Amino acid sequence: MEKKIIGIIPARGGSKSLPRKNLQILMGVPLIAFTIQSALDSKKIDEVYVSSDDSEILDISKKFGAKIIRRPSQISGDFARDSELLEHAIATELKNISLDSLIIFLRPSHPIRNPNTIDRAISIFQSSEKFHSLRSMKTASEIPFKMWRIDENGVAINVTDNKAIDTTDPCNAPRQLLPATYYQDGYVDIFPISTILNFGNTTGEKVLPFIVDEFSHDIDTFDDLKIINNKLDSEPLPEWLTLPIARI
Repeated sequence: MEKKIIGIIPARGGSKSLPRKNLQILMGVPLIAFTIQSALDSKKIDEVYVSSDDSEILDISKKFGAKIIRRPSQISGDFARDSELLEHAIATELKNISLDSLIIFLRPSHPIRNPNTIDRAISIFQSSEKFHSLRSMKTASEIPFKMWRIDENGVAINVTDNKAIDTTDPCNAPRQLLPATYYQDGYVDIFPISTILNFGNTTGEKVLPFIVDEFSHDIDTFDDLKIINNKLDSEPLPEWLTLPIARI
């Protein structure tokens, strides 16, 4: 079986916080087109697919150069997991490629990506051994060791397992005594097909961190869309940013 590097863009039709999010207009084109273009501009990605249950999203994705996977509605709801759409993609469009083939998972809500950064992440993962996945991350500004949840009895409980760090009583400790933490930012996730099939998720047991230190912003609300628009309107466009053009 052939070993490939496959870009997969998950783009279901439903979105509660920002209706029709994947088709919102950014600089004159649908939001999803930016992620398709970044994947197509990668020098390492062999094929680019959009997985969606929505006919309009699939039609537009084809026009901007992506291959399409029509996802069943039962794995496209609010509580559907990424592993479900990936298992569907593997069983249908990707069934004839090697289990060592890499999936480059690119969420369309994160439109501004440098293709060179994607390629660098791929190279790092390819040269690393014994990792089941790579996940892009940024330094967290908030301290999870000082975070709480409230249970059904109204009692505040630490969110983190404080046994995992050396500092005692971390919720009252100075920031300087606490370890740096990172949040997954959605820039890029990488994993071989075997991780999905063996673990039933996109992470496995050993995750390689890929720290992103460039501007990027995930879109979940209209305000997020305004932030991206203002950024692109107020500054010169980076040389690597190729504005998407429909291929019709």
